[in-house]
Amino acid sequence: MTYRVALSFEDGVTRFITCVADQTVAEASYRARINIPLDCRDGACGTCKAFCESGEYDGGAYIDDALTAAEAEAGYVLPCSMKPKSDLVLQIATTSELAKTQSSTYTGTITALDRLSSTTVGLTVEVPNRDKLAFLPGQYVNIAVPGTDQSRSYSFSNAPGDKELTFLVKLTPGGMMSEYLTERAAIGNAISFAGPNGSFFLRDAQEPVLLLAGGTGLAPILAILRALRESGSARKAHLLYGVSTDDDLVELDTIGELSSQLGNFTWDYCVSDPHSGAPNKGYVTSLIGNEHQHDDNVSVYLCGPPAMVESVRTHFANVGIEPTGFYYEKFALSGTATEANSHDSAAADGKDGEEAEPEAESFVLQAVPIADQIEEVTVAVASGAGRAIAGQEMFAPSFTRPLGATVTVSDDSSARRSIAGQRIWPTTGGRTGGPDAGEPIRPAGAARGILGQELLRPPNDVEPLVTSKSPVGEQQWPTFTSPGRFDGKVVVVTGAAQGIGAHTARRIGAEGGTVVLVDRSKVVADVASELHRAGGRGEAVTVDLETWDGAQHMVSRTLARYGRIDVLINNVGGAINFKPFTEFSAAEIHTEITRSLMTTLLCCRAALPGMVDRGHGVIVNISSVATRGVHRIPYSAAKGGVNALTASLAMEYADKGIRVVATAPGGTAAPPRRISRGGRPPESEQERKWFQAHIDQTLDSSLMHRYGTLDEQVAAIAFLASDEAAYITGTVLPVGGGDMG
Repeated sequence: MTYRVALSFEDGVTRFITCVADQTVAEASYRARINIPLDCRDGACGTCKAFCESGEYDGGAYIDDALTAAEAEAGYVLPCSMKPKSDLVLQIATTSELAKTQSSTYTGTITALDRLSSTTVGLTVEVPNRDKLAFLPGQYVNIAVPGTDQSRSYSFSNAPGDKELTFLVKLTPGGMMSEYLTERAAIGNAISFAGPNGSFFLRDAQEPVLLLAGGTGLAPILAILRALRESGSARKAHLLYGVSTDDDLVELDTIGELSSQLGNFTWDYCVSDPHSGAPNKGYVTSLIGNEHQHDDNVSVYLCGPPAMVESVRTHFANVGIEPTGFYYEKFALSGTATEANSHDSAAADGKDGEEAEPEAESFVLQAVPIADQIEEVTVAVASGAGRAIAGQEMFAPSFTRPLGATVTVSDDSSARRSIAGQRIWPTTGGRTGGPDAGEPIRPAGAARGILGQELLRPPNDVEPLVTSKSPVGEQQWPTFTSPGRFDGKVVVVTGAAQGIGAHTARRIGAEGGTVVLVDRSKVVADVASELHRAGGRGEAVTVDLETWDGAQHMVSRTLARYGRIDVLINNVGGAINFKPFTEFSAAEIHTEITRSLMTTLLCCRAALPGMVDRGHGVIVNISSVATRGVHRIPYSAAKGGVNALTASLAMEYADKGIRVVATAPGGTAAPPRRISRGGRPPESEQERKWFQAHIDQTLDSSLMHRYGTLDEQVAAIAFLASDEAAYITGTVLPVGGGDMG
């Protein structure tokens, strides 16, 4: 049994994943290379908290601090714990950019161009990979205008299961898409689009729905009605359709046909032009009767120009209507077209109509319950404002960028993402942490200093530290790099399939190093392939470094291929079990020591002879501040051994030209493990308390009371591995927000 899960991101992008039986949503998401927020992976921290719009699921096991009973009752879930029992729609508290995903692009063929009226064209498209295109009824795509570098946004008017894709396009004088459709378009032309996008879609529920459409805002409403027909729904639905003039009235026959096919569907329409021949003249609010409110047990779906949306909201507030759900999408036209005065004027139609020149801007706003609406048309973000669902703040405020526009955002909000209430990273900048992209680390040309004391000034021939953007788009890419820092270096990184190891390999590869990525799992080849696509150099080696044979093979393979090892970064390790020391068996203690100490010991022993022969080399060991921690004593002992190994090797081999250093990471936020360490998630209440105690201790021991980011850990590793740290050896550098271990 498989289930389809729609992940709706805060920037409007929706991605669909497939969950197999007994698979969590987080597991399916990461298999699809969609990095939803995640930290503990077993219901212990709440980082992945999302809101379930519709569907049935098993919430799984988690601790109360991660998700309270009240939150669970309200519909909040933990994707790392939940398993679907039906198709689901989840609101994910991040952007698609931060999740390292994006809307898909499709190329199809125009199969029909229907002039529905003097102001509206019906566009029909077929795509060869139709089964790959999934969307929710009410969503839209960005259609590229052929022959230009511009795109326009249009909602589907067809049902998700229909073979043909249909759209309603409002013709606007001077509009790019209008000009194309009326002057150049022909049956058989190729046309491409990207999507689906939008948080305006039909929720899976049983209460009646009131549908309000203005102008070509009728398109997503038709998709909703066709989806109800497709599913055989008996849900009560009433449509009120309003336009400016008789010329704007389209698809009346289609609506009538749907009325005959849906037993509980009724509808009416109006035209605001007083000279219209329509039976109802005026606005849609005049047609809302008590019979459509169902004693407030109704969900409202509203799509139209901003004035219409605001008019309906004001009307509901004035008459005291409090629907179960209120979902809207409003759009506004900027440019040469004259906006009509009527509040349901299709002349203001920007998304499902045509954005006029020259600005070609269209605001597409998120759909939220009416009780929690915020004014999202404002570009400047109010300080402290947060998006919310049912009163629960989900993520820091943001705005929807006008299509085709360059916008400067004023954001003085101090909101930050957090674990256990502690700030971790800002929500702006399109990355998981650190300063916003483009924000200078220091003023141009300024010397580095402490308390105004100049320490060093980079020479002119050294390229500055720069922000970097992922050239591959599938994984989290290092936020900052120092171009050329590892040029000509052969660097071996162990445990490189995931987490700190993978991120270290990415950064060193981006800085010019030839990287040998070593791991016991074959998925390390994926990271190596990622480096190659980004123009980096290196290869993956799959061995078990818990054995001497594995360590020897890693070294001999590297020497045979590259002739030397300049830098060895020993990253393999990690706590497997979390419980009091008296609960560990002798076998479990042995496993922890083997994993987190012996791997480093054996790799150092295998690599050192070649470094001694060449008279230089660097070893960076990854230790931990958990040398002083609770409920992981064998791991703490192993990392204490790594610290002793680092100090002693540095002393013994300094005169051979070899530096040995270490970093001691604190708690680190990272994507879920692709390869298990071998432990099992806590099952009993007691085990969950033991696990939570180590998280609490990690946060309490850090002066900054937060988890670090991969970028923060890798920055220290890369520095110590580089020639910039040439006078540092025997040192263990804590990277734990002030936790010295």
